[in-house]
Amino acid sequence: MTETIAVLFIFFILILFGIIFYAKYQQVAFKDKQEELLAARAMDSTLKTLFLPELICSKGEAEPEDNCFDLMKLKYANETFGKHMDDYYFNIFSYARISITETYPNSDNKWVIYDKEKVKEDGNGTLVPNWDRREPTYFIVTIRDENNEQGQPEYRLGYLTVEAYS
Repeated sequence: MTETIAVLFIFFILILFGIIFYAKYQQVAFKDKQEELLAARAMDSTLKTLFLPELICSKGEAEPEDNCFDLMKLKYANETFGKHMDDYYFNIFSYARISITETYPNSDNKWVIYDKEKVKEDGNGTLVPNWDRREPTYFIVTIRDENNEQGQPEYRLGYLTVEAYS
């Protein structure tokens, strides 16, 4: 009888270790899946931004230029995005920050075209950030300036930064 009880006790201890191991494995797998989904959302937002008609270089009926943003559109994009942030652009980008930084010839130009951060209200009534991770993605773009002294389009170099919040 004692041997049977000892065998059952050891059996249940082994079952308990198995359950604990499985629970820890599931936690790690869940966290990895969350990070993978955040990275995928950041890449999707980057691709959507690259092909936004509100920003892309286009000229009439001609095919738009790849990986190019129009400087005039960039200057007014913040106003357009701000007007329709909650009803249209939030469905496209969710919680993210999208900015374009010029690196050549001027390195001081930066345009933030979309900025919607997860926030919560603390006990004092102030809004504080409420996100766990931020996944940034970068993409090199050209910036076309049509309104310059030469009358010809001038191309500048920059990069697109999309930061997705979880």
